[in-house]
Amino acid sequence: MTIEAQIRVVGILALLFIIYSLWMGQMKASGLPAGYTSPVLALELVAKGTDIDAINRAEGATAFIKNQLRKDSGYIAIYVVFFSCLAFLFTELISDRSKYLSLAAVVCAMLAGVFDVFENRGMRKAVGTPIGSTTDSLANSIRYPSLAKWALIFVFCLLIGVIISRLQGWLLIPGLAFLIAALLGLSGVTLNLLRPKFYWMFPMSMSVLGVSIICIAIAFTIWPHKVLNKVFGDF
Repeated sequence: MTIEAQIRVVGILALLFIIYSLWMGQMKASGLPAGYTSPVLALELVAKGTDIDAINRAEGATAFIKNQLRKDSGYIAIYVVFFSCLAFLFTELISDRSKYLSLAAVVCAMLAGVFDVFENRGMRKAVGTPIGSTTDSLANSIRYPSLAKWALIFVFCLLIGVIISRLQGWLLIPGLAFLIAALLGLSGVTLNLLRPKFYWMFPMSMSVLGVSIICIAIAFTIWPHKVLNKVFGDF
């Protein structure tokens, strides 16, 4: 496969990631603990067993989470493949020390997927546990794999952002978006680790990350030749 074809494949994967993200959907619920409005994020970052009970009591939350978990195996596969292919692409296009950043990004993407699987296993158990029977141990089996997953995703964004930000032209936009998403996300992870509750940095970081992925989906799919010759030639 030519490099130009690989660039287009990464663009198509980005587009698939966007479509799947929209299909996953979002939900807001009232009565969630620690200031959360998203039942999925509330359960991912749950701090104690009683908070699991509060999530399970919220109207429609349990059904929505179960539906999300059924879809999530495909979502994990898509983002791991997309992120890994994006990072691998840079290992072929650059020859300086940035190549090691790309390889580290691949490792982060793959490990994030592994921790996501552990997180989902705990979430399935949580939504199937009767109210009043949940424990802090169950909450920790979800919370810490989730924090690890998010930290690895944002480190991936940081590494890719550093690489893309070195480019000339309009790809500086997704590069900076990756960096901003990484800084917002890592600050949210750190604060949540110190004091578990909702922080606006999580949803904001994902919105900014969405900007970078949309740019990649458009540019890499429609103009792979231009991306290769006029952007990556700078390396």
